[in-house]
Amino acid sequence: MRKFDVVIAGGGLTAARAIKSYREAGGGGHVALVSQETVLPYHRPALSKRFLRGETTDAPFAEDERFYRDHDVEVLLETRVTSVDPGTRLVTSDDGPLHYDKLLIATGATPRRLRVPGADLEGAFSLRTLQDSERIRAAAGSAERAAVVGGGFIGMEVAASLRRLGLEVTIVHMGEGLFDLLGSRELSEQLLALYRDHGVEVLLEQEVAGFGGGDRLDYVEARSGVCVAADIAVVGVGVTPNVDLLAESGVMLDDGVAVSERFQTSAPDVYAAGDVANFFDPLFNRQRRIEHWSNADYQGTEVGKVLAGQGDGYDTVSSFFSEVFGVTVKVFGDVSRFDEVAADGTLESGLLAAYGENGRLVGALTVGQSEDVEELAKDLIAERAPTRALHDDLVVGSGRS
Repeated sequence: MRKFDVVIAGGGLTAARAIKSYREAGGGGHVALVSQETVLPYHRPALSKRFLRGETTDAPFAEDERFYRDHDVEVLLETRVTSVDPGTRLVTSDDGPLHYDKLLIATGATPRRLRVPGADLEGAFSLRTLQDSERIRAAAGSAERAAVVGGGFIGMEVAASLRRLGLEVTIVHMGEGLFDLLGSRELSEQLLALYRDHGVEVLLEQEVAGFGGGDRLDYVEARSGVCVAADIAVVGVGVTPNVDLLAESGVMLDDGVAVSERFQTSAPDVYAAGDVANFFDPLFNRQRRIEHWSNADYQGTEVGKVLAGQGDGYDTVSSFFSEVFGVTVKVFGDVSRFDEVAADGTLESGLLAAYGENGRLVGALTVGQSEDVEELAKDLIAERAPTRALHDDLVVGSGRS
């Protein structure tokens, strides 16, 4: 049996950032990185944008091979962690048992599958890994028509990229508007106009009933009876956190792995961070789980410090971004719970939305605003300022770069 000071289960950005900050904070000993991926940890945002479009064919690795060698990390690729026993501090993996002093769960999430006929047809894809993006790009090269299921971040980004590759694209979305989870009618309406201006057909309030074809995909059918002709389809309807390895561990699970603001699970010396972690956010005094690059980047860095006995844990105003057709949407704070939203401006001139809960600012959405405006938004959210404070302090669009 091999023994490690730190075992990291998962091979995404969170893992790479944790290793780097762990060493920078003085963490010693031998580290194992156990990943089901076939390649080293990489950045995912390009997979739905530049990499998918073929604007770059270089894999967006977080660090190169030398980094792991220089930091005394044993990398085990194409290796699953199948179970964890906190009592004996053992991880069971495809490569045999591993003993840990500290364990980090950074297993990320898996795209949800539609449980409908034809979901496994050739030509129907989901997007999570580098290989997924490569397969979609290759299929798009010989395709004319694409259907994208889902009007959230992944679906919107993939639809924009496929359209820029010259395909006829149709979005099929159950919601009433694009990016509707953000709760801004103004944003949804303007994005709908943007997509239609770029030649993308958008079908709202349509639930997919199945994928049809012979040996490969020919069409996507909605429960309303609407059929969308498609050579390829990409499904982006959310993800499920990868927690199966903890099923018999006794570690508390709750929409992922429940952790404190210092990423500590209910088991001693077992931590979790990134997409899989349902963490305590002290700013909002509640548990949250965030599935975006910026969160993986930040939490990986912070949990590395904690593993080395340093750092304060989660202490930031969360943020994430999405870019479609040259328009970058940025979100700050927690917009999953709000009872009012006030939005002003346009995608062209600059958009600013303030989200309030019980009269206090809890989140903000910006398009085309300056860094000063974005920093002000984060400061006001951290201060739990009144909902109108953001708009009261700014002339919408002023200071844009």
